[in-house]
Parts: sequence; C-alpha cells; structure tokens
Amino acid sequence: MKRFIHLAALAIAVFAIAVTIPSLLSPMQAVPAPILLSQNINFKPPDVTAPDNRQGGTHRGCQLRDGLFITPLIPESNIGLTLTESPTLFVYVSQPAAQVEFVLLNEDESEVIYESSLKIDKAGIVGVSISDKDKTKNIEVGKRYVWSFALACDPLERSGDYIVKGWIQRIEPQPTLKNDLANPDPRARAIAYAKNGIWYDTLATLAQMRRKAPDDASLKAEWTQLLKSQKLESVADQPLVQSF
Repeated sequence: MKRFIHLAALAIAVFAIAVTIPSLLSPMQAVPAPILLSQNINFKPPDVTAPDNRQGGTHRGCQLRDGLFITPLIPESNIGLTLTESPTLFVYVSQPAAQVEFVLLNEDESEVIYESSLKIDKAGIVGVSISDKDKTKNIEVGKRYVWSFALACDPLERSGDYIVKGWIQRIEPQPTLKNDLANPDPRARAIAYAKNGIWYDTLATLAQMRRKAPDDASLKAEWTQLLKSQKLESVADQPLVQSF
C-alpha cells in the first residue's frame, strides 16, 4: 500500500513538472512600462521633416509696425503630428493685431481646408482649433497639410502680407498609445503624447492644464522646458492669452 501511495505521489509530481516547464520555456511577452505621473513631459521628435519656414516669416516688402511679428509654436522639423481631426495650433503674436488670418491647406496648397479671421486683443500665445462645423473637409490620417498665419500690412493689397507657415500630419495611434491615452489624468496623456512624438496634442493638452491652473509652477516649468527643447526659448515665458 505504501509503495502504491509513493508511486502515485511521484506520478503527480512528474505531471506537475511537465505542465509547468512549457510555460516557463515560452517566450516572455513585452509589457509596456506604466506611465508614472512623476515623469516629465519629454518630447521625443519623430523622424519626419518639412520645408523650414518657421522663423521670421515671408513678407515681400511688407512694413509692419516696429516690434510686431508672429512666431509659430512648431518643432524644429517644422512639422508636427496629431491624432485628431480637430487639432489646436499655437502662435506667439508680439503685439495686439487688428487682423490675423489663419488658413489650413492641403499639401500642395491647392485647396483650402479651413480658414478663419482673428482679432488678437493681447500680445501672447494664441491657440486656434481647426473645426469644420459642416464636416465637409477633414484632416485625414496619413496626409500632410500646410497651415499659415498672416498679418495684413495693407488691407487693400494682400499680396504683401507677413506670413509664417508650418506643417501638420495626422497619424493613427498604436495600440499601446491608445491604452495610455485611456488614462483620465491629463498629465498622463500629455506624457504619452510627448514620448510618442505627437507635438500638437502634447502642446494642446499642456495648454489646457495651464489654463485650468494658471498658478501651477510645475506646469509652467513643463511648458517652458517643452518649448525650449524645440528651440522656442524666445517665447517660452510668454502668457497664454486667447483661444479661438
């Protein structure tokens, strides 16, 4: 009887080992590192570029009043990514301006996707959200678009406008990024956008957080560091003044 019990116990042990070994030998699945809210919002530029026209603008003989200029808040590559069909773009306007026109065009600039005329009441950083109410024209995944802000030097002769341009491309998020963006905390989403190189959504999320908590020194420091990382230190300390 004892011999039978011993053999039975041995058989059970051998079976348990046989079941366990395959699971130990199977390849380990990569698990994405969780986003910690103690992390900084560090932007990692993607491998994309576009023609450079972010500094100075084109003005073809335009004579603006002294000290009036526009600086677009875009990466060094001159092109930023977004996940949304209604992204928000930002520019710094150095003085109040009677008329600033925003235009979004397709890649070869042959079709207007969206346009708006803005009145800038205060000097500072302005945000403009692209939203086609009729939904007749959308920012499509995988396509590039050109956007511009123009200051009218002469309302009767628009060919001399002072213009700055940037590029934008909408992409589809990877599954791991989708999971990260499901986090209800806006800081966690900003960190996720930044580490995946999604410039416009990083900036818009952080700007929204700053508007809700304008006295939060840590958010201001994150904003300043984000802009400095893309050589935008000249406007990093400027206030967020208007949104359209």
